[in-house]
Amino acid sequence: MPKSSVTTEERQRAIELLLLWEGRISRGRLLELFDVHGSVLSRDIAAYRGAFPDVSTVVGAGRAYIAQPWMRPNLTAGRFEEYLQLIGATGREAVAAGVEMVSSGVDMPSIRYSLFSVLHNAIRDGTSVKLTYRSIKNPRPHERTIRPHSLIQAGPRWHVRGYCQEVQAFRDFNVGRISSATPDEISLPGSEDDHDWNMFVELRLRPHRDLDEHQSRLIRDEYMLGTVQLVLKTRTAMVQYAVHAHRAAIDPDRQRPPDFLLMVHEPGKLPTNALWRD
Repeated sequence: MPKSSVTTEERQRAIELLLLWEGRISRGRLLELFDVHGSVLSRDIAAYRGAFPDVSTVVGAGRAYIAQPWMRPNLTAGRFEEYLQLIGATGREAVAAGVEMVSSGVDMPSIRYSLFSVLHNAIRDGTSVKLTYRSIKNPRPHERTIRPHSLIQAGPRWHVRGYCQEVQAFRDFNVGRISSATPDEISLPGSEDDHDWNMFVELRLRPHRDLDEHQSRLIRDEYMLGTVQLVLKTRTAMVQYAVHAHRAAIDPDRQRPPDFLLMVHEPGKLPTNALWRD
């Protein structure tokens, strides 16, 4: 939702955050965030570049400016949470609730803007990147070349999804486990070829079968407005995150209350690729 009642100082900070985290700034991008006349935003950009002339360079006949590799925060702290608040991807902004509201404070571990902007640019431009990555299965730093197409928030963590050259398939990569990312010119398949991303399935959640009648009624009232089950229509590639977020049992014989109050109804009918994997 565009913000109209913002100060010049706030827009200046927004310009810096976009340069840091998205790698570029343009009047059009600011128009997506602020309900302010375009000429005002052009002056805002000119003012920021006048104050910090060495942090960006012009591209595209003056229609956009890209961040220089040596850019550092001047008006902001350079934190990922600031960027998320700017683009409206977090509910942590101050609200006038009339009563005290306290967040659990679960934030993504530190993400570097120099890395995030490379991923953001690759997604926007449809290009590939070379990663230095670690995973639970392979905790030593190793190289992956991917063409990313989407960013996924999963609780306090963020993932990037894309086609991986090394495994010849689409995979999700935990952004917190990426230590470096550099642009690459190799041509790889894009989101239009990602079957699990483009196919939607219905995920059905029910009270865990080990709950008694009264406990089951409580869970149905809490999660399902009293109905028999909660039905979530989601991308096949996102099923794993929805199951994890609801802490729903896939194997109710092993995953039992009180740790698991919900269970996936007929998990065997889910596509094989929907099940959790590292």
